Amino acid sequence: MIWWNRLRPWLGTLVRLGLGAIWIVAAVDKLGNPRTFVQAVRAYDATPEWLSKAIGYGLPVLELCVGVLLVVGIVTRAVAIVSGLLFVVFLIGISQAAARGIQLECGCFGGGGATTAGTTYTLDILRDIGLLILAAFLVVWPMTRLSLDEFIARNDRVDQPSAKRMRSDQGRRKYNALLEQRRKEALSRNRWISASMAAVVVLVCVIGLGVQSNRAKIQGSLTAAHATVSDGVVYGKKAAATVDVYEDFQCPNCENFEKDAGKTIDAAVKANKAQVRFHIMSFLDSSSNGNRYSSRAANAALCASDISVDAFVKYHNILYGTYKGKQVQPAEGTNGRSDTDLENYGKAAGFTSTQMGTFTQCVSTEKHKALVEALQDKASENGVNGTPTIKVNGKKIDPTAAAFTKAVNAALKNGPSPSPSPKPSPTSTSTSTPTKASTSSSSATG
Repeated sequence: MIWWNRLRPWLGTLVRLGLGAIWIVAAVDKLGNPRTFVQAVRAYDATPEWLSKAIGYGLPVLELCVGVLLVVGIVTRAVAIVSGLLFVVFLIGISQAAARGIQLECGCFGGGGATTAGTTYTLDILRDIGLLILAAFLVVWPMTRLSLDEFIARNDRVDQPSAKRMRSDQGRRKYNALLEQRRKEALSRNRWISASMAAVVVLVCVIGLGVQSNRAKIQGSLTAAHATVSDGVVYGKKAAATVDVYEDFQCPNCENFEKDAGKTIDAAVKANKAQVRFHIMSFLDSSSNGNRYSSRAANAALCASDISVDAFVKYHNILYGTYKGKQVQPAEGTNGRSDTDLENYGKAAGFTSTQMGTFTQCVSTEKHKALVEALQDKASENGVNGTPTIKVNGKKIDPTAAAFTKAVNAALKNGPSPSPSPKPSPTSTSTSTPTKASTSSSSATG
């Protein structure tokens, strides 16, 4: 069909430029936030740590290379094949997450990871199928207009001789020989160009992986008086039950868990039945209208831990409780509390004037910003992508007081006998009535 032969190269041009632009846009935000994208990859819970980092640091570079090659239109068929393979991998990743009930944003255009809203993945799957079809189009018909491929192949065309020459055996042989010669030359040239482009892309990806890995390193001090990256803030003496609590001060279901189990946990620590390690996460900054409440509240809690572990626990309980009769935790999608509010909560926790001076400076300068980032990254590395996540002796349990009590009692059967400390431990300051976990937020946030 003459009309199709004329239309196809221009249609292919639109497909090529469109796919190229999509790859470039998808790469840009990921390149700007390498550590965040690694956390998004981990959220799929489908790759070992070394591969998650390789994907997180290297994939955006590969996407950028694919996008640029498509836009300039060189080795289009090979690049389209790579595009198709990537879309197949994305479809497998999204489908396995859907089948396992993992709630996350795909991270296809940056961001990604655990989400506060339910996800069906239908649009993600349909989008990738559509893009896969476009890539297949370029695999079948790679020659397009306004491309380097077209420019390079400008001399490959062999004009057919006149009808008179084609009627002679000698004329046909010369014509067919010239066709075969041009075909072999084009094949050899395309192989050389493809190999060269592949080598360049591999080199760029290797360099980019190293650069992104270096950029992902957390800058700043990771030390605190009573907090570490590996264990968070440790509350209580060593006991039969080691309890890891992963929480985010912006997470409503974390607040529900504190209301339900806070006093039970405090009593277990006081009785030396459990030692609690608080891992403060900060992945819900997007839920406070750019106020970064999640990160700033985490920093403030770590500032409180500099005073003492007991000071941290008191402050922690206030962040999940009330202040002057009002709920401290801001509702999702609203402005987070100010630094002044966070400082005032220190007064409510009973910090002395001397302690308040140091605490206020720590809050206002975000002294532990790097440690907050490291705690979030460590939690992601440990496979924790949502809050609240509760583990007792390494085993995940439901975030309820009943599940906590059951797990601690089971640990006591095989662990050392409790040796309660004569010093009383702080108790929850929350006066709210225990409630069931909210069903409006997804399992990613409790």
